[in-house]
Amino acid sequence: MRLVPIVRLIALGALLLTVCGATLVLSRTGPDERYYEYEEVLTLFDTYAATYPDIFHREIIGYSGVENEPIWAAKISDNASVHEPEARLFIHAAQHANECNGTGAVMYMIDRLLTRYGVQSYYTDMVDNLEMWFVPVVNIDGHRKVFEGEPNWDWWRKTKRDNDENGEYTFPEDGVDTNRNWNFKWARYDSTNYWSSRYKGPYPFSEACVVAIRDLILRERPVFVMDLHSPDVVSIANRIWYPWYDPDLGQSGPDTDHFRPISIALGNRCETEVDGNYVDGDRLAYNSLPKEQCWVYSNTGICAFLMEVSLQFWWTGSIVDTIAARTGRGNFYLMERALSGPGLTGTVTRAGTDMPLQAEIVVTQAHDSSIGPRMTEQFHGQYWRLLNAGNYQVTASARDYDPDTQTIYVSASGWTQLDFQLEPDPAAVDDEELLKSRLLWADTPLRPGGAVHFRLDRAADVSLDLLDVTGRQVMSVFRGQLQPGARTVTLDQRVPTGSYLLRLRTEDVQVSSKVVVVD
Repeated sequence: MRLVPIVRLIALGALLLTVCGATLVLSRTGPDERYYEYEEVLTLFDTYAATYPDIFHREIIGYSGVENEPIWAAKISDNASVHEPEARLFIHAAQHANECNGTGAVMYMIDRLLTRYGVQSYYTDMVDNLEMWFVPVVNIDGHRKVFEGEPNWDWWRKTKRDNDENGEYTFPEDGVDTNRNWNFKWARYDSTNYWSSRYKGPYPFSEACVVAIRDLILRERPVFVMDLHSPDVVSIANRIWYPWYDPDLGQSGPDTDHFRPISIALGNRCETEVDGNYVDGDRLAYNSLPKEQCWVYSNTGICAFLMEVSLQFWWTGSIVDTIAARTGRGNFYLMERALSGPGLTGTVTRAGTDMPLQAEIVVTQAHDSSIGPRMTEQFHGQYWRLLNAGNYQVTASARDYDPDTQTIYVSASGWTQLDFQLEPDPAAVDDEELLKSRLLWADTPLRPGGAVHFRLDRAADVSLDLLDVTGRQVMSVFRGQLQPGARTVTLDQRVPTGSYLLRLRTEDVQVSSKVVVVD
């Protein structure tokens, strides 16, 4: 059992006392001590950073909405502080504050990868050949409320937004459900009563922790995203959902045949809390809710899973650690698939150079214009596409470049390599403008919640604006000081569909880039 901070010893659990021959059951004042408090996570991150500096990298990806606490992400890889051309994964937990079984699984996986690196080839291969991102606690403010052990601590699901603006944070009227705050069919979702446990918030992406997760996904473009939950009803317990089925159209997504066998195999690797039972991975998610899984697949085409861990929110005793280990062990299957495919990978660069391009990759046989765009990542112009064995027609396209279409057979095992070198479109812009395009670019087309990318040679005060065709400022996309390197911000507000100009200004640089916005 882990060492438990003194502050947690006050949560002694459901104690049985005998008074005058009667047995009294005292209600718990907080989660079992085996669950991770956020302070434990931070302490372990300190230890890991000092002990494994080459393979453990931690990064603040945002701040909580009320208490302004840093949201820490951990990346595990050889040369962990460097972006390498390796397949990426992202696993996170505790979007909902009272669903902490996933946090234990994430911490189990981090510990295994670090402590067994160089000892067992199974884990060493993963660290050497993948970039694995983890966020143990997404909803930090809500998580804190749970571990304060106040009345209804076990049902505090939401963030800590003060909905009634009375200066107090009380159950159930306060907070926003983070997994109903994503900008996917948000307006159609009828949950505007902030007393509801599934209150969607005042506007899409109103919750800072949701924005942090979204931005990391857009920046890293992982092969897999796993969102770990725990069920509030037994009917959805111990299940994995893969994307998706559209009830409006009566059809599944273009990747169903590729994602379904992965989800089933993943479920068959995740043991439940009952010996001999495994998680049901054959669950096709519906695209009817403004949740992370739907937004991620709709906007990026990434294989996004949602897993409901165990039969309930809370457990007591050693089963807490057992569930964490069983779930963690099973999720290593995602690393195995990220290493072995099958699928298609490659880079898109400017012809005659190694300059990476952010390009859209279209696989004709598994394409739907409502999904994506499926873009290369920004650091190496690399892409990964999970596919079954077969013949495919693939097109790479980037703004101001001529598209290229190739046909290829994807092998039944491993990643099949297909690179593209795109020729500049001579009718579009000159070489100077092409080079400028590597200083400022955006998703093509740019949708609400989409990404705008730019590079800085030095630390600077940055202003990034969206202008209409007359040069009038439509919105301020970003203001603030940033350190040098590749940066990504998102278009948080909605603007009418049309052509616009992005303008980036610092003290000594002004760069503009044309962009098409699709609402």
